[in-house]
Amino acid sequence: MAFFRHTTPVKDETEEIQDKKLPIEAPETVNGVRDFWQHWDYLLDMVTELAEFGVPILDAVGLTLNESIQAESEIGTIQPGETVIEKGTRVTPRMLPLLAGMGILKVMARPSPRVLVMALSDQAVPASYLVTAQAQQVGAAAHRLEYIAERGSQLVTSITEQLVRADLVVTIGGLGESGTDLKEVADQIGPNDFTPVAISPGRDHGFILAEEKIPLLAMPADVYSSFVLAKLIGEPMISKLMGASTDPQMPSAYLAQPLRIQTDILTCVPASVKDARMTITGRPSGLEGMNLIYQANALALLQSSDGVVNADTEAFYLPLS
Repeated sequence: MAFFRHTTPVKDETEEIQDKKLPIEAPETVNGVRDFWQHWDYLLDMVTELAEFGVPILDAVGLTLNESIQAESEIGTIQPGETVIEKGTRVTPRMLPLLAGMGILKVMARPSPRVLVMALSDQAVPASYLVTAQAQQVGAAAHRLEYIAERGSQLVTSITEQLVRADLVVTIGGLGESGTDLKEVADQIGPNDFTPVAISPGRDHGFILAEEKIPLLAMPADVYSSFVLAKLIGEPMISKLMGASTDPQMPSAYLAQPLRIQTDILTCVPASVKDARMTITGRPSGLEGMNLIYQANALALLQSSDGVVNADTEAFYLPLS
């Protein structure tokens, strides 16, 4: 029996993936930690908009317009040629009579992104329900799956088999709290980045460009960390896929009490905002923390160079509904 021997080594598929790099140059770090807002820009730059398609206006409700709607004739104070509805606006039922009255029965829109949320450990299951619902609330067609892998190869196979049904994958857990560590097999899924980020909670999360095209956001199992990362990163990713604005709408209010926080870390805490006054309601953990998240109407975003935030300081927040 004859044997054929290669004269040069042949790379296997895993080695080829490991040679791939993310398409955007990573921001610099300070002591191994990356600034959150630089990290935010970096991740959003790697998410591409979904393809547009023509859709009847009744079927477009909830989708994002990929064209500005301009007046062809005078509409009140709006003159011909002026924009009536901006590109990137989500279609609502109240728009339909306006569109129909203008003779527009079909619009160019982007579809609802398909978001797959995967719980990779028992500890991650509560957070997976929350993150799936958050994705649905901002317009995604979200699906939740629980998968606990005993071996890294099983985890890789499970994730890659699901990519055909997702425009965005969000994994919860599987970052070392139990079982297989996603970080150890990430190179087999696609180019990735698990650099620590200056945000609390949620410092340790990651990004994989699965098969070099599908964004995968890897979140920790902790409910509050995943809630914060879904609000600040996951929801803008969904908006980017839909062609909508990704800029966070952050009103401000004045703190009712002084606080001490970590130096130079974007610290996110639940708050109650009323009459431009912001009261911090606590730092969530466990079931009590889940109740704090439920009761809050704002997510305060605090940062300080010396760790001190005084009372009456103006602070930004994300409204919660």
